[in-house]
Amino acid sequence: MTSVAGVVDAAVQRLRAAGFTADEARRDAVVIARGLRHWSMADWLVQSRAEAPPDFQTMFDALVARRAAHEPVAYLLGEKEFYGRFFRVTHDTLIPRPETEGLVEAALAWLRERARHHREAARVVDIGTGTGCVAITLALEAAAPPGLVLAATDTSIDALAIARDNALRLGAAGVDFRHGHLFAGSAPPFHLIVSNPPYVPERDRDALQPDVRLFEPGGALFSGEDGLGLIRELVPAARRGLAPGGAVVLEVGAGQADEVCALLEAEGFSRVQQQRDLQGIPRVIIGHVSL
Repeated sequence: MTSVAGVVDAAVQRLRAAGFTADEARRDAVVIARGLRHWSMADWLVQSRAEAPPDFQTMFDALVARRAAHEPVAYLLGEKEFYGRFFRVTHDTLIPRPETEGLVEAALAWLRERARHHREAARVVDIGTGTGCVAITLALEAAAPPGLVLAATDTSIDALAIARDNALRLGAAGVDFRHGHLFAGSAPPFHLIVSNPPYVPERDRDALQPDVRLFEPGGALFSGEDGLGLIRELVPAARRGLAPGGAVVLEVGAGQADEVCALLEAEGFSRVQQQRDLQGIPRVIIGHVSL
């Protein structure tokens, strides 16, 4: 009898031979196995010593071979957890990251503070929505009155198709997904603009992990030699598009926070703030428009 755990043990050795550390190989092999069996971690602990189903090893080995070539596990399984929900992902979308949950937290905090003083729904736009994880999470987490009028834009038609599918599955059908650059025809003024834009410097392309460099969409990653190309467009557009009292919330890369803050201040944003991620890196920038 070959158990599920036995099949996974063999895959760990294959991944180690492909250059993964022992911890990485074990983690990824178990996640792939659990994904195929639709098991929680508790299920894995209880059932992994049971005999592997007849078709399990064939499907599992095919996915492990792709992982050995550094294809991200999220693409192998077709989903990634974000803010407690599972979002469909494909090679047309950036894989949601834990750091972006900080962007959502900052936006939600701003929306909750605004709701204390305003009865009208907040007009919000998410620029560069990808899987829709930011817009959909905001729609679901800020569903209480006064609510949101929420648009989400992307330059990729294929990514928008995934975002719309995620919205329908997760119960956020009210998000207005739009194809195009920046606001993509969604009319200002907005109360809140939120964005996780491409910010990886083109000069850093070769230094990226192969999982990212070879498989994730370059248009969602890179923006000019210093990574700030789109942000330089977005900041003045945001200043023009925000209502008095509004705010812009941006995710930025390591080492970019001070320069992005300077860009915001040069455009007339006030009370520009930085928030750090779990690694202590300034990751989220908030700029306000005075009343």
